[in-house]
Amino acid sequence: MEYMWPPIRMCVNGHNICDTCRPKLDDCPICRKRFVRTRNVGLEKLAQELMYPCTYRQFGCEEMFAHDRLDEHEAKCLYRQLTRPATRCISGMQCDWTGNHNEVKNHLMENHIEMCLDYGEVELSPFLLMCSRAWCNKFVFIYDEVFFRRFCWRNGMFYAVVQYIGPPENAAKYKYRVEFVNTDNTEGVTVTHLARSFGENLYDIFKAGNCVKLHYDVVSRLKTQKSYIKLKLEILKVGN
Repeated sequence: MEYMWPPIRMCVNGHNICDTCRPKLDDCPICRKRFVRTRNVGLEKLAQELMYPCTYRQFGCEEMFAHDRLDEHEAKCLYRQLTRPATRCISGMQCDWTGNHNEVKNHLMENHIEMCLDYGEVELSPFLLMCSRAWCNKFVFIYDEVFFRRFCWRNGMFYAVVQYIGPPENAAKYKYRVEFVNTDNTEGVTVTHLARSFGENLYDIFKAGNCVKLHYDVVSRLKTQKSYIKLKLEILKVGN
């Protein structure tokens, strides 16, 4: 029931079948007559000029490619990675859930609400907690998309990155802005970066500097008298 592409073969009555299904069948599924070795060259030529949708379109992929480029795309399609049976819950917690990309948001909201952040919410985080090696990970939902925000301290530096959960090529369509301010809003630091793909290695992002990176002293002087940090995250479409 999928699209045909070359080589396309025929039965004695001229019904067509591609090489994916031909080995699975003894007779033509339409007329039950035998297959012949003849190929439908005219239909093959037409098929080479068409654009084919990704196999994982039912899970949300909207990409289309010529036949000779489709295999390359599907091998790295993020929807394939998120929908294959072995996929684990992306929360990083002990969770046996598996599912497809379209179900990720509902699963997170229903089972990992403590890891979900209300978009636009201004956070007050304990400075000592942020100075530990513990990750400050939150899922953020906006534009009907899912993003993963990660904050951490490493070697006296504060790192922040937002990763887009979806097709890798769409990550660059979004940017994020992290803002730290003191309690009376007289001083602050704002840094903006492009979102990264969820499939990228986090430490490679840090090493390449494709994220927010601030020295300990810069963030420390903005803490409140009770040692809290006031911060805000914005996620914007590129061009806005």
